[in-house]
Parts: sequence; C-alpha cells; structure tokens
Amino acid sequence: MEDDGKVGILTLNRPGVLNAMTVEMGEAFESQISNLPDSTRCLVLTGAGRAFSAGGDLEFLYARANDTPHNNTQEMLRFYARFLCLRNVKVPVISAINGAAVGAGLCLAMATDIRITYSECNLQFPFASLGLHPGMGATFFLPRVAGYETATRLLLTGESITGAKAKELGMVSECTERQDQVVSKALEVARMIARNPATGIETCLKTLRCQQDSDVNGLQAALMREADAQASCYATEDLMNRLVATTKAIAERKAAKMK
Repeated sequence: MEDDGKVGILTLNRPGVLNAMTVEMGEAFESQISNLPDSTRCLVLTGAGRAFSAGGDLEFLYARANDTPHNNTQEMLRFYARFLCLRNVKVPVISAINGAAVGAGLCLAMATDIRITYSECNLQFPFASLGLHPGMGATFFLPRVAGYETATRLLLTGESITGAKAKELGMVSECTERQDQVVSKALEVARMIARNPATGIETCLKTLRCQQDSDVNGLQAALMREADAQASCYATEDLMNRLVATTKAIAERKAAKMK
C-alpha cells in the first residue's frame, strides 16, 4: 500500500506470476483494506509489473480439484470474501488495469467502482474453457455493468477482448493509448474525487452500491451460487484435464522464451 495524499494505491504484488491470486495474497489484501488510513478519500487498485492479475493461482486450482465439493464451497466463499472486502470500503475504488486481467483478476476489477485501462490490454473470463463456472462475483457484476447479453457471451465463450473493446461494451470508463499511462490517469481521477467533501462522496457511493448489492438476487446469493457451482466443476475430469493442458502450455511457453 502506498499513500498519495488523500489517495491510497494498493498493488497486487506477485509480478513473477502475473499477480496470480492466492489465499495468502487474499489475506494480505484484506488486511490492507481493513487498515486504510482515515485520511484516505479514494483508493486505486493496480498490479505490479506487466499484468493486473492473471486470476486464480494454478496451485490453488489444483488443490480445489483434489478436495471435496463440500469443502470447496466453503473454500471458495472464503476466497471471494478476502478480495471482495473492498465492497465494504467507504471510499471509491478505481481499478487501474495496467496489464492483462484474466479470470478472477478481471472479476476483482469488475467489483470496483471505476475501471480504467489501455486500448490494447488483454481482458478475459476464461472459466468456460477450463470447464469451470465463473466465480468472484462475475455473474453478478458483469451483467450489471455491461448488460446481460455481453455478460452471457463473454462468460460462455471465454473469448479475449481488448481494452478498447471493453470501453465500447461499457466495461471500463476510459482507455489510455499506452500501458504506462493507466495508473497516472487513475490517480488523476482519484484526486478529482478526493478533492470533494467526504460525506457527500461516501453517501453517494453507498447509494450507488446499494442499487447493485440489494437486488432480490443480491451479491451474497450470487456468490453462494457461484461457490456451489464451482465446487461441482472442480470434481469433474474435464476440469482436471484442462488444468493439466494449461500447465503444460505455460511450461512450453517459458521453455521457448529461454531458448
């Protein structure tokens, strides 16, 4: 966590593995969120290195594939909660999507209040290609941000889109031309917000979030459904086969780069 006056900067910091999300990262994330300085008026979330986040760590996914459905439902609910605690922050959260945002990493960005990226950024919900139901609130936030049809297409195909396409679909509010401009643009917007009186910002933000979270089929119900569905998928042979194939493909790409 960095402090830029009234703006906090929280960085997902596992650049060697594209900021893949683990239980340990989630615990550190939750700790930072719960200990925001009282002076904070806006929070910028970004990733270290060349990615925002590649999503769930492969070792975590293998562990789930070797656990029971009952345990996995509870594990996934806890996993979601560690990162989605940002929904309880009283100040706006801006995602500075400074590099690839994939799977749970993109889901985390969708849970924030404002998203900024760059035109050529790679964004993807690859759950379907793994044989896995989406999680981390994907089925809740994406339809509300981008609409039912866009959410259905992206979640069922697993296709990759650019930041420019995400802007066109309403998933992000702004695209910069270059990758190195994303964080500075997010900070610019954050400082604009932070200059305003705190009470007005906090109350408006609470009202806006309530319009999402208090739906009849609200966020908690969606997370419960996602956790149950992911637990069922983790028990399938299809998922294990896709995990093995993904691991092999990653290893081959690393080997090719070393030649």
